Amino acid sequence: MPLSDYWNGPAHRQRADDLARQLVDFQVRYAELETLSKVVGAMEVAEVRGLIEQEKGKLAAVRQQTHSAEREVAALAQRSAELKGEILVWEEVLLLESFALYQPKFKLTSSQEYKSRLDSVRDRQKAMIKSAEAATGNMDWTVNDSQAQGRKLVNDMIKLVIRSFNNEADSCVDNVKFDNVELGEKRILKSFEACNRLGKIMSVEISRRYLNLKLDELHLAHEFQIKKQEEKEEAKRAREELREQQKLEQEIRAAREKIAKERKHFTAAMRDLQARLDKTESEEERATLLTKLAEVEASCAELESAEKLIDYREQNAKAGYVYVISNVGAFGEGVFKIGMTRRLEPMDRVDELGDASVPFWFDVHAMVFSNNAPALEAKLHERFAAGRLNKVNGRKEFFRADIAEIESVIRENYDAAVEVAHEAPAEQYRESLRMALPKSEILQAERVVAQS
Repeated sequence: MPLSDYWNGPAHRQRADDLARQLVDFQVRYAELETLSKVVGAMEVAEVRGLIEQEKGKLAAVRQQTHSAEREVAALAQRSAELKGEILVWEEVLLLESFALYQPKFKLTSSQEYKSRLDSVRDRQKAMIKSAEAATGNMDWTVNDSQAQGRKLVNDMIKLVIRSFNNEADSCVDNVKFDNVELGEKRILKSFEACNRLGKIMSVEISRRYLNLKLDELHLAHEFQIKKQEEKEEAKRAREELREQQKLEQEIRAAREKIAKERKHFTAAMRDLQARLDKTESEEERATLLTKLAEVEASCAELESAEKLIDYREQNAKAGYVYVISNVGAFGEGVFKIGMTRRLEPMDRVDELGDASVPFWFDVHAMVFSNNAPALEAKLHERFAAGRLNKVNGRKEFFRADIAEIESVIRENYDAAVEVAHEAPAEQYRESLRMALPKSEILQAERVVAQS
């Protein structure tokens, strides 16, 4: 029974109706007494008025009970609405759990283990069929008073039932996906029951053990697909990390070569300046040479600092940049990619992301250097997990979030001095929108801008 039917009737509604009828009766009685008081004699007035006052008291009591009942009905109706809301919430939770959040039944560690378990389950099914354990029947059945013909008929029925059941189960296994695994399980169970009903007259019945093997095969096939996809994504992530590492190593080699080349030039310049300084006798020329020598020495010191930074980046595998970027033309407003790179030039990574796979370049909102970039990236991913666009593949680092909230998290926990851009220029996208307008609207917009 629905909650509204329980709380709003019939007992509580009947009680309110009864009180309402009593109220009407007392009102009629009251009117009659008022009329009577006008026609009775003077000796009866006091008595009639007493009766009227008595009826008034009863009427007030009935009205109070009616109001109390109405308040009770209203409270029950409110409680009914609240309970209905709770039921809807739980129904939604159960619906999500029923087809979106599959709970693995076999928690194996690799796709190869799933493949081996699948082969084992299928071999056990074949063994059960060969040993006549997959399905059984009444072998005392006779046809034309012949037990031999009866056994043949029963065996044929067993083969037919098993074949029919296998066809339905194999179809479910071959087409299993994340959104139909439970439907496949129900289809297998219904096929099991239907096949056993067909063979009921001859006591032909598929065994429960064979059914369980088919259900295991279904779940193993599904989890095998999931594990293969996970391994594929993991391999892709590993290849991407390897490419990033190789590019970082190339950048480090190029930076070291550049530093070595510049150091060589500065050393030669310092030797030349020192030789000229030793030979000069002019104080004016000596002062000029000393100034140039100081400039070269300062440049050498800068090279030393740059080389130390490269040494640090090479030795610290976690140092890098966490970036917050957006692509309004591709993903819309309020969608940000939060990622990290260990490259010496982080903008090279951002430029690579804006390749032919997206129609416009990415805009940078924040670029944060961290001694532990993976930890910072993971913390931001965790903080904005509710807004993750792809909730299945964690490698897709796009989030729907507020840039002010992202800035607040970074400033409060990691880098108070970081520079964050709230607005994305998105120049090519906005220019493309402008070019798509009719020419008359473009001219009108240009006139408005010129006048302002």
